[in-house]
Amino acid sequence: MNKQLNKLNTIYNDRKMTFNSIGILILIVISFLVYKKLIFSEPEKAEILSHIAQTHMKNLNFETAIFGDSINRFHDLPEEIKGDSIEFTGLKNIVNNSKLKNTDAGKFSNYLLGICYYNLGLNEKDSIAQKEHYFNAINSFDSFKSKNTSFNSRINENIGDVFLEINQPETALEYYKKAIKYINHNKSTNTSSKIFLLKKAAQTAKILNKNNLALEYYMEIKNDFPNSRSSKDIDKYINELSN
Repeated sequence: MNKQLNKLNTIYNDRKMTFNSIGILILIVISFLVYKKLIFSEPEKAEILSHIAQTHMKNLNFETAIFGDSINRFHDLPEEIKGDSIEFTGLKNIVNNSKLKNTDAGKFSNYLLGICYYNLGLNEKDSIAQKEHYFNAINSFDSFKSKNTSFNSRINENIGDVFLEINQPETALEYYKKAIKYINHNKSTNTSSKIFLLKKAAQTAKILNKNNLALEYYMEIKNDFPNSRSSKDIDKYINELSN
């Protein structure tokens, strides 16, 4: 018996480095798999929560989209997303969560949050609360960065809309100008979207008595989109500013 133990001990000592190396390798593999599961589950979780937020937004439940619903679990998940239900913690939680905020869906949640706050502002009757919603909307829009020129145009347009609501047309016009610059760099821009943006910029310029600039925007619509249904009433605005 002692001979066998001594033999095993000798074998272990001879192969100690090999056994230790195998053990360390196994620990590394297990650790990597656990780490991978944690890391790669975050984008999926953020995507699910973003999907739920957009569902609430479509139903005009903007407060729920922002702050979440800790009582009811959400079951109506898209087919491509795994899982049968999840607790919705709200967009505000997503953008403040250290693991979720840097995912694509987490970053996009800033934009969704801006839309929610903007709509809360539109529906708020208390002036103090309304301003708070609008400032939150501006901060949320400003926190969303995109490489997509169409989206950058939309973000600046949205910020312009908010400043117009808080009676700061000068700042609103500056953001509309930025939006126009972005939209001009995108050749596939939706025609009606650009016309609508140019009209906003023209109307804001008119509020500021910058009639020449307003006329410039209206003429751009007339010249660039002569056959558009949205541009049929442009002559009326041009004539008003020309007289």
